[in-house]
Amino acid sequence: MKSYYLLLVGLFFMFSQKVVAQSDDQLKLDNLKYYLSSIKDNIQSMRYYTDSAKVITILDRMDVLTTEADTEINKIELPEPEKMPDPAVEPSASEEAPKIENLDDETWSDSEDKNEEERKEGIGVSKFMPFKKKFNTSFKIEFGINSLYQGTETPAGILTPEINTGGSWYWNFSLNRRARLGGKNGKVAFNYGIGYLKNRFKIENDLRLTTNPDTKEPSFVVVDNANENPKLNIGYINVPLSFSFALSKKTKLELGGYAGYRINTVQKFHIKTERETIHEHRFARHQLNNWVYGATASLDIAGFDIIARYNISKLFKDNPNYDYNTFMIGTSISLF
Repeated sequence: MKSYYLLLVGLFFMFSQKVVAQSDDQLKLDNLKYYLSSIKDNIQSMRYYTDSAKVITILDRMDVLTTEADTEINKIELPEPEKMPDPAVEPSASEEAPKIENLDDETWSDSEDKNEEERKEGIGVSKFMPFKKKFNTSFKIEFGINSLYQGTETPAGILTPEINTGGSWYWNFSLNRRARLGGKNGKVAFNYGIGYLKNRFKIENDLRLTTNPDTKEPSFVVVDNANENPKLNIGYINVPLSFSFALSKKTKLELGGYAGYRINTVQKFHIKTERETIHEHRFARHQLNNWVYGATASLDIAGFDIIARYNISKLFKDNPNYDYNTFMIGTSISLF
């Protein structure tokens, strides 16, 4: 009876080793397939970020190699687990019971811990390391200085704002997509998207925009007791459209335009009196032009770009006193 129990323990031990071995083989095969798929995905991402015909040719060869590797990996066959003998069959006299050693609890515990660590390293932590989100969309933050260009001379007796260009900033947050023209070797791309443009003008001579009660025309008046320079903020929802040209491997030129609609206008003042400081925000249109459209140009050299914008549309609606256009100079960063 004792030899019968020893035989059962031995058979159970051998079967367990077979299962573990097969599990390890399956893990290796799964990891091979996973990393091969990651290589394919990364090759497609590299196509999106390059304009070099030579690099694209190399990527084509890599596609052929990954296809061959995929074919060979799919040919791999895992060994079938051996069937466990029926314990009801008595062993012959000539067969000796297998020698069983080191079947204590500590040995099994170490083996399980080792297999768990291998599983974590093979498909747990390492599985997510090659993962990378890939979009054909970029979120761009553009910023810089802006000011006003006066087309005609202002009539005598009309107060005009003196813009502090260094303190007048603009921001443009846009979600853009790019479509390459002329196939994968094309050097021209069409860009489109949607954005929010904000112009902030810092008025150095302490004026604010209002409406003349007699003429019903917009006018600027003095802000009494101004503690800081008043600021005029105008926000537009806009749709940018442009073409980008790859001049060289590290240089790109982008030309285009934009059109949008004004969605908010706010003037901010800090007024200092004898006993209190007042922070005042005023919301009003004062015959500002609702529609905006303009031209843009940018030059990108090794990832750093210089951008110029010019609003062809006037800041005010058909106003001879304030014939203003907005211009902007800045740069940008892309979050993805």
